[in-house]
Amino acid sequence: MLTTMGRGDKRGVQEACGLGHGDWRYQEVEKLMDGLMDRLAITSRNLQLLVLALLVLTPVAVALAVGMGAWVDLLRVPPSILLDTDRITGTALLAVVAVASIKPAAYMLAFWFLYELLRLYRDGIIFSAANVWAIRKIGWALVGVDIAGAVQSLLTGPVLTVFDISQRHISLGFDVALLTVGLFIVLIARVMDLGRELKEQDSLVI
Repeated sequence: MLTTMGRGDKRGVQEACGLGHGDWRYQEVEKLMDGLMDRLAITSRNLQLLVLALLVLTPVAVALAVGMGAWVDLLRVPPSILLDTDRITGTALLAVVAVASIKPAAYMLAFWFLYELLRLYRDGIIFSAANVWAIRKIGWALVGVDIAGAVQSLLTGPVLTVFDISQRHISLGFDVALLTVGLFIVLIARVMDLGRELKEQDSLVI
């Protein structure tokens, strides 16, 4: 069941302040909460547009990089590895693009989950199981970005070797920045979920 600030939470704030329907302060708090919800909706809508732009521009950036011959930067090939760029045609080019798209695809997934969370905020849904689930998905998606980067670096050497683009080599690069942030977000989502459950249990007791 979705809980919105416009319903139960706003009423809970008013009751916690000891305000009744006939109290003028009740109406003032209601106006304040409505104003905050309106601003949240506008901000969330604007951020949705930004995230949507990032979601669309990510594959465009990959395509431009490949078209301009900057695919080496996407693959993060070690500087010591010599490349025969003349062999990047046909099937080899498709293979290179596929490998280069692994990490950007993980970013796109994280952007999509963020877009979903902002949609909930835009609709006035703030403290609900759906919010917790959306935040948790964002956390795991960020973890997936670093894992995808490691998989991409691991596959780069064998793919380039198979198509005689470079000498035989294999490397593994692994970043932990987004992985750490992602796990922290997952932990926050867990704490939020426990708080939501306690609130629901408290409401049942009352």
